[in-house]
Amino acid sequence: MATGLFGNKYQQAVDNEAIQRRQLSQTGGLTGWAAITQGMANIGSELGYQGGQMFGGQTPAQVQQANYQAVIDSVPDFDPMDPASLQAMSSAMWRGGFYDEGMAFMDRSQDITSANLQNDLIKSQLEPKEKELTVNEQIAQDKADRIAAGAELVKGMPRTTSADMLAVANKLEDAGYTDIPEYKNLRQNIVSTQGIELQVGSQEERERKAAVAEEQRLLTATYKPVLEGAAGKDYVASYFLTNPPSGLGNEDRAILAKGIGSAITTYDNTLSTAQGEISPQEASPYYEKVLNVPEVYNPNTKAWKIMPGDDYEWDASKFTEYLDTAFGRKGNSLTKETFKTYLDYDLIIPGVTIIQTSRGPGALTAAKINELRADPSKINSLFN
Repeated sequence: MATGLFGNKYQQAVDNEAIQRRQLSQTGGLTGWAAITQGMANIGSELGYQGGQMFGGQTPAQVQQANYQAVIDSVPDFDPMDPASLQAMSSAMWRGGFYDEGMAFMDRSQDITSANLQNDLIKSQLEPKEKELTVNEQIAQDKADRIAAGAELVKGMPRTTSADMLAVANKLEDAGYTDIPEYKNLRQNIVSTQGIELQVGSQEERERKAAVAEEQRLLTATYKPVLEGAAGKDYVASYFLTNPPSGLGNEDRAILAKGIGSAITTYDNTLSTAQGEISPQEASPYYEKVLNVPEVYNPNTKAWKIMPGDDYEWDASKFTEYLDTAFGRKGNSLTKETFKTYLDYDLIIPGVTIIQTSRGPGALTAAKINELRADPSKINSLFN
């Protein structure tokens, strides 16, 4: 408390008044009626004082003490060791009219401040000073700091490929670290790594091209046409040995063989170019099977028309239609009406030919096809 620091003369004045009142209550050495009369007068005076106190009356000393205490209370959390707190109390005392006390608080604040400064000075003189760097040492320190800062800037960035290294180098360059060893090493490594990558890339490209060429070679071999050039005509001529057209002479027979052979060759080349699910090699056994269908070619009729005006004809469009349906090409599929014909001429290919069954489109297994061929009455179950 501030009252304990500098003393409180106003409280002392109040205490002195009380002492005086107690002294006045004594008889002053009188005896008899004089002492009694003096005592009764003093008692009356004390009663008057107590009554005045009860109704808020104060002596001048009490007023001074109350004002002083109000100033003390106006500075909360007062710290007598804090110069700032002492200055605040000094200002409060001056505003309250207690000038001597204000000066005392101000002097105390300045004394503590001076003491603190002296302590700081002594402490700074006792503490070891940092060694001053020479010019060369400072340059070396700055260089080390830049190297460390550059390394921190690109910390964690990958450096596997030349593109990775270039990204790191660009970041260092943008930040102005082109003078540090890491940047210079990156630039050298980028060039050497690019050379290696070019060699590796060239080798990979050669291998890729070789793989593509091999794949194309295999496709070409897989989808190579079975019938080329005059092979189609020869194929039909061979077929005619067991299935000769009725009533045709050798010349007309050769013309018909050429016409049919041309249609087969065209279809064969179409499969080769499409390189789809059916290759010419896989399709070739079905060329003859389709020719066995009377709707396509009937050796016992004379209704052929090879060219306009001729008396002989075979249905090339039916030939293509039957093959496309057997191979499931162009969306062709079997219905209940066409199923039996394809089954009879062995044109239903397991897993390939599409059947429009009651459960939707699908292909049949070889076992199911054999079952239906052995018992045609079960065919209806596919479509009902």
